[in-house]
Amino acid sequence: MPFRSECRFIAPGVLRGYVEMVDEPTRHWHVGLFVDNELQGTCLSDLPLTLTEEGNGASAFEFNLVTERLADAEELCVKVLNTGHVIARFAPSDLLSWREGANAGPVGFVRHAQGLVISGVIENAVTELPAYEIVALEGDRVVGRTRLFRWQHVGAGDSAVGRAAAFDLFLEPDLADGRVHLLHVETSTGLSLSGSPLEIIVWPNRLREELLTKAAGGLREARRRRADLMLDRLLGSSMPVSAYASAYPELGRPVLPGAPDGSIGSDGAWRRVGTTGWVICHHHIVQPLPEFGARLEAALETASERPRLIGGDLAVRLPDEQIHPLLFPAFDLERLMEQGHSTLCFAVPAEAVEGTAALSLAELMLGWLAAEGQPLRRTAILHVPHPAGLLSEDDLVASCAARGEALAAALRGCTMLPAGTTVAAVEPPGPRAPRFPSIRLGRPVRERSVSIVVPTRNRGEMLNNAVKGLIESNPGFELDIVVVDNGSTEPGTLAVLDALEQSGVRILEFGEGFNYALINNLAVEHVRHEQICFMNNDVAFPEPGVLVELCSRLAAPDVGAAGPLMTRASDIVQHGGVVLGPWHGAVHAFEDRMLGDPGYGEMLRVAGETSAVTGAFLLTRRSLFEKLGGFDELAFPVNFNDVDYCLRLWEAGHRVVFSPHVRIYHFESVSRGREAATPAALRMQRELACLRARWREALLDDPQYHPMWGVDCLPYRALSMTHRAPAARHAGARPSASLPGWL
Repeated sequence: MPFRSECRFIAPGVLRGYVEMVDEPTRHWHVGLFVDNELQGTCLSDLPLTLTEEGNGASAFEFNLVTERLADAEELCVKVLNTGHVIARFAPSDLLSWREGANAGPVGFVRHAQGLVISGVIENAVTELPAYEIVALEGDRVVGRTRLFRWQHVGAGDSAVGRAAAFDLFLEPDLADGRVHLLHVETSTGLSLSGSPLEIIVWPNRLREELLTKAAGGLREARRRRADLMLDRLLGSSMPVSAYASAYPELGRPVLPGAPDGSIGSDGAWRRVGTTGWVICHHHIVQPLPEFGARLEAALETASERPRLIGGDLAVRLPDEQIHPLLFPAFDLERLMEQGHSTLCFAVPAEAVEGTAALSLAELMLGWLAAEGQPLRRTAILHVPHPAGLLSEDDLVASCAARGEALAAALRGCTMLPAGTTVAAVEPPGPRAPRFPSIRLGRPVRERSVSIVVPTRNRGEMLNNAVKGLIESNPGFELDIVVVDNGSTEPGTLAVLDALEQSGVRILEFGEGFNYALINNLAVEHVRHEQICFMNNDVAFPEPGVLVELCSRLAAPDVGAAGPLMTRASDIVQHGGVVLGPWHGAVHAFEDRMLGDPGYGEMLRVAGETSAVTGAFLLTRRSLFEKLGGFDELAFPVNFNDVDYCLRLWEAGHRVVFSPHVRIYHFESVSRGREAATPAALRMQRELACLRARWREALLDDPQYHPMWGVDCLPYRALSMTHRAPAARHAGARPSASLPGWL
């Protein structure tokens, strides 16, 4: 086939080129990157052409390389897949080459991704990231803007190849009108990105409405709602967080709630909801919305059991008069106790407030939840996923300290916490004033014996550092360390294993293929302690006390697993808990943030409940693990076994807690390598299919993830253009489904 093509390094570690066939200049081609004749990655040549002005329809491709993984390579080759055409060959020494006359400042490109989303990359920009925004303009009107959040590389921050950042930019919803819009995209410093100006056309979502109309006649209302939900999955797109008010016209009208019916301590008031026998409790800074009362009445009418508590969301008016949402999970006890997020506006039966002596809203809520004297029935806690009240950001900031003091006082008298629990205020880093209190609970750790299970293969020095780091950073613990060697062959690694064994570490041999679930299940048969920590060999411990913190969380009898904050070596967040739903799968939260970022709703400052934590460092109880059958070796041999286990914990009535109060480094699959464009990627697709089949209900409606968040992007980045589950939802776990034997 007669091709025209070119490929070269345009920045350290950034390889870009174009390819076109003479007879079909507009056709896109799949391009492969080979290292020593092994396929390492593929991409489609559909990027804006920036290397050359040649060609009428040629489009570009790009590879971002991590030099540390190419240290022993002899040749890099770029080919058009399924043809014999070689675009270029390079030596690894070319990785740090730079095109002659390149701009020293940040460069990048932008393209239309899908719907109202445009995406792109800014290169060589890590050190200046806090100063950068990407702005999209139509004429003089700003139709979208975003900060640089999402990181492409996992190298150290001072590495030449660790300085590229990708972004998604969500456009204003009114651009979905079926017309062509010409957008200019630039950085906040005035640098125009390659590919700009950009032509987009986005159609209004009329197909969804037409399908629903045709389906409604033959479906019962419940089935129609499910059809609506699935169509949102198939056809929905995201919109900017700033468009929240467009979904709720009541937020633009004056709120005149009238005088309250009573007061709560020094910070709150309560109001009756018609003749329901329920009251809305709210902080003095919150104006309750009348529409919340109507939605609450509807929730009471459809509830399958008598609710104990009903929560809602908040709309926050910013100083520039924009309104942004505070979207909450169905219920999060750990976050409630450390942040008090849901105490600003909630509803309870009237008997909870009549004659109450509570000194604050926090004391009222915690006391009411503890009044049953038994574990919380999460199915009796409802969440109305719509705004319950309106408040200003200035008031949120000004009242933060007082709310923190009230919450701390309520916790010290809370009967849900064991005697000896410490309550300590956390000082937030950085100059930004906090919006929410940050409290660190310390339940007494009475059991300091932990068995550590570490699968490994080669990479002896890394394993040695991980084991020694764990021991040195957790003094006072009796550690039973079990290393499972999955066929190491490197002489240095074998020497490390011998040395570890002589120091008291137990070494088990597993000679079969890599099956993470099976390896860990077999190791658990040999552990000595009730508390088990599953740990990867590619972790490090930059600060002490991770086991104290996680054992403190596991000390709560209803907590089944706990995990820490994980960052990459560059201090980019790698794991902030697991969110279900985005791309109809399971993803790590806050991978678009740097260490020190408070996260959405300041969730990275307090412990909270999450649907799952990663098995790279997961603490659980042996009795629970064995009772639930351990990790699933057949459906999830490598991927999602940790997610599946945590969801089974939830189904059995146990909570899963993520804590950002401690962190570890995670170098992420260094031993196994990346799986993209390999046969292992096909296995991962099968495991993803099993996750979707078994946990469909949880993926469609994660109780810990608000149904108004978009699912075609990273968590907490954009809103779904159509509410995915507008009815009141309970905080209980979503049930699993049996997998057919042939899957």
